[in-house]
Amino acid sequence: MIKNISIFDMDGTIIDSSHRQATLPDGTLNLPAWKENATPEKIFQDKVLPLAEQIRKRMKRGDYVLICTARNMSFADYEFLQNEGICPDKIISRPDGNNEPDGQLKAKQLKSLFNLKQFQKASKIMFDDAPSVRSSLRKIGIAVINPEKIAERFA
Repeated sequence: MIKNISIFDMDGTIIDSSHRQATLPDGTLNLPAWKENATPEKIFQDKVLPLAEQIRKRMKRGDYVLICTARNMSFADYEFLQNEGICPDKIISRPDGNNEPDGQLKAKQLKSLFNLKQFQKASKIMFDDAPSVRSSLRKIGIAVINPEKIAERFA
């Protein structure tokens, strides 16, 4: 029986990929530019943030640990995570061809997963840096923490 589920966003939460990010005039992510910058060479220049250590700690204590990212995951992304020792129980990512806003995408994906019997009664907490994602996930009953608010605890 799964009691606790810990969910981590990647970019801006456990991974610093800011060197690859471009934004639109309204401040949102420029998804086409992001995809263009998702080369193996640039992915391997990403840096692990201190909160990533919580993945190992929470797995050790028995949590079911997920990464839920709006990235289209490539082989290089998985290789980067493995090289850094970030090996969650499950990774949920953006399907190819999907351009939904991040919050909407993550809420839909997690809601679908958490409808499975083994996850329904578990306590769920997510760490995500995006206000729109935090808002969307709170609407479906997931507690969400802004990693910026607790970053000094894990530095």
